[in-house]
Amino acid sequence: MAEFTPEQLLYAFERSATAVPGTAAAKMRREKGEEYEGTPVEYMLQGSPALNYARQRLPESVGSTQLGRRLVDLLPDDASKVRAAIGNLPLGGYSKKELEIIDAARAADPEVQRNTVRVGQIPTVDGEVPTGDSFRAATAQAAGVAVADAASDGLRNIWWFLNAPQALTQLAMLQGTQQVAQQYQAPGRSAPLIKNRNVRMATTLPAVIGISMGIGNAYRLPGYKAAVPSEADPTQSADLLAEAGSRYFLGRSGSLLPYDEFVKERPDVSRGEYEAYKAYLFSSSLPLKGTLEGIHGPEVTFLGKSIPVATGILPAVAAVMGGRYGARKAGRRLAGLTGEGNKLREAADLRNTWIEMKAEAMKPKSGVSEGDVAQAYNDYENAQMRNERDVALQTILYSSLGMGGAAVGGQTLESIRRALKGRAPVEQEEEQTTLPAA
Repeated sequence: MAEFTPEQLLYAFERSATAVPGTAAAKMRREKGEEYEGTPVEYMLQGSPALNYARQRLPESVGSTQLGRRLVDLLPDDASKVRAAIGNLPLGGYSKKELEIIDAARAADPEVQRNTVRVGQIPTVDGEVPTGDSFRAATAQAAGVAVADAASDGLRNIWWFLNAPQALTQLAMLQGTQQVAQQYQAPGRSAPLIKNRNVRMATTLPAVIGISMGIGNAYRLPGYKAAVPSEADPTQSADLLAEAGSRYFLGRSGSLLPYDEFVKERPDVSRGEYEAYKAYLFSSSLPLKGTLEGIHGPEVTFLGKSIPVATGILPAVAAVMGGRYGARKAGRRLAGLTGEGNKLREAADLRNTWIEMKAEAMKPKSGVSEGDVAQAYNDYENAQMRNERDVALQTILYSSLGMGGAAVGGQTLESIRRALKGRAPVEQEEEQTTLPAA
């Protein structure tokens, strides 16, 4: 059993507590010549030291565990697709190849090594040594990682991010278009088709608008109060500026009106349905739940935010799918797969020319001036900007078409559902009869 002194354990704790895995990952990509910080999901996950540590301990997939292999072996041999699908279900851990890349980068660069924590290795003043079966060493390392995550709000930032349906939709949109775009990149490139962050974020607007309309962040839904209600009339805002800020920045929507006021705008909902819906919303603290009998039809409640399937989820999903189609369509054209020239290759060649000229200009008596380098850079950026504009327009166009079509279709279905229900029966209170005096 390996033994470590208190000084060594303290040193290991301090190193773990000050490691920044996101910084190390960015350096690894820069050295490979990559211009992008990774996929949106990768970028988000790298912000948590605890999650990075946990992924080293977790298995990669169901098939990489002994229990998972036994379960797969129970399936019939002729169900090869099902066996493969179950075996490949991800469990969150790094793959063997990913760990090999991390280990190689850590061995080659002391900065990467200092900013990463490797399960099974403990840092000392003289270098890293295996932890072996030392419980104290593993505990010191894990405690340092926990402190690092708490200090950087790693896991909490991810949790806060995923709390907002709009942010989750935006992430799905960015991830989807990025994955589609990669197959049309010029050889040796791993940057997205849209490198400019502002332009990338703009392509998510249709999807964000779709989910915002469904959950009532864009405007007041019938039967709900304003986000900043007036005391005289809760359906009206007490402050339009505060109303807009509350909806846009805080993601708030108005709460349900009392039933007597609610039914004036939603006469299709009976008091019993109203009370049952309130019980569904507030009786359980589950982070994810659903109902087929919500006041908006089938609904999914995610972390306290209720999202109608027809008018909220479907438009957002259609917007993401439309955006993926638009990015794929633009990528094919820019890659020259539709008969036109390879615009991606042209931009990549211009970038290489600029990099070569910049390196040449640093040499004495090279004959390459700063003006030549600046012109080469402008040529590259102009070509890149034209490509990005094309991808962005196609992505926004098809995302908007998908969102708009699904929103209209969902709203139509919801209107038909309410019309078929008709007005809810009025529940009359029993009249109190007063007998005449004798």
